[in-house]
Parts: sequence; structure tokens; C-alpha cells
Amino acid sequence: MNNRNYCIIIPAYQAAETLPPLLKYITMQFAENDIFIVDDGSTDQTSDIMNHYPKIHLIKHSVNRGKGAALQSGFRAAYRLGYQFAVCLDADLQHDPNYISYFIATQKQKHADLVLGIRDFTFRAMPFHRILSNTITSFLISLRTGRRIHDSQCGYRLLNLKIMQPFQFSENGFQFESEVLIKLLLAGFKYTEVKIPTIYCTNHSSINNVKDTYKFIRLFFKSYLW
Repeated sequence: MNNRNYCIIIPAYQAAETLPPLLKYITMQFAENDIFIVDDGSTDQTSDIMNHYPKIHLIKHSVNRGKGAALQSGFRAAYRLGYQFAVCLDADLQHDPNYISYFIATQKQKHADLVLGIRDFTFRAMPFHRILSNTITSFLISLRTGRRIHDSQCGYRLLNLKIMQPFQFSENGFQFESEVLIKLLLAGFKYTEVKIPTIYCTNHSSINNVKDTYKFIRLFFKSYLW
């Protein structure tokens, strides 16, 4: 990835096991100095992995502040260094890094400000409770924005960092990604989607179904006051 317009941002929490194979693959294709890792208060050896990749930008939170806060730290750092677009993917190996180039190619082709991954919503590919929550949140965001959103909870996405600068975001957890979707789409920015594989690992998810569903509903109704 020689074009300085694009970078990769990976929020990481307790990712000492999954981050090494992910970075080994990504750095075979993309320059280390185009990669930002945000260690969101991990208590394992997540940050120590960067000793093997001295040119990767490491941002450390002293405590766990949430995925949204980690992404925002990465966005600010990347924008200050002159990047316009960021491909965001998780550190838990549930996002196939082969598709980074697809996101970039789709953005260039469609001139999109936001490219969102779409996973396979079938029982063979995704647990039922995740299908249910994804379907409900995607429907509500589609209803709120007037744009058809197929997988609002997918964290594999490309964002235009420049257009995000004027916005104020209040969410620091998983709801941050929904907040970004709603605000950017209500503002009329160009949106498109790209199909990606559905990968579910055995790692324990940080998502609390009850608590995070409540937070999403609160965000949804609060959006009418923006």
C-alpha cells in the first residue's frame, strides 16, 4: 500500500494470541508505517508484539476505554499524519485481511466516504443471537437514515477521516460504530458495501447482548435529538 491516502487501524484488547498471525499477514502486503494498533488497556502482552514491528504506530490506553474510544484514538493519530482513509478491522481474526484491498478498490471505484462489510446472515455462518441483533439494528438504522444498511454491526469498514473531523461523537463502546453510520448517512455522505466472509472464532466476545442492546436503543432514540 504505497498510497499515503490509506492506512489500517486495528483496535486491540487482550489480543496477544491473535494479533501476531494477523500482523504477519498484513505486513507482507502493506508497509508497517501505514498500520495503527490501538491497545485499549490490555493486561496481556498485546503491546509487546510491537517490538517485532518497530514502524507500526502503537497507541496505548492505560485503561480499557472501549472499542469506540480506541477507534477514535486511531482516527485522530492517522489524520494528524495525513491519511485520508482508514480501513478498520478487528484483532480477533474474524476479519479476513485479504479483503483490505477490496475495500480500497471499492472506495476508489465508487468514490465512497464509507465502505461497510456485509457478512452472510445464515445459521451455518452466524449464531442465531447475532443474526437477530444484526437484523434488528440494521433495520432500525436503515429506517432512521433512509438508506438500506445490511450489516450495521460489522466492524470491517473503510472510512473517510477527513469528513469525520467536524463531527462530535459521544459513544465510546461498540455503539460508536452505529453512531458513525447514522451521523454520516444523515449528513448525506456516499455509502457502499462489500461482501466479506463470515468468520466466527471460539474466542469469547466482549459484546454483552443485553447491555449493548439497551445502549443501542438509547442511541437510536437519542439520534432524533441531534
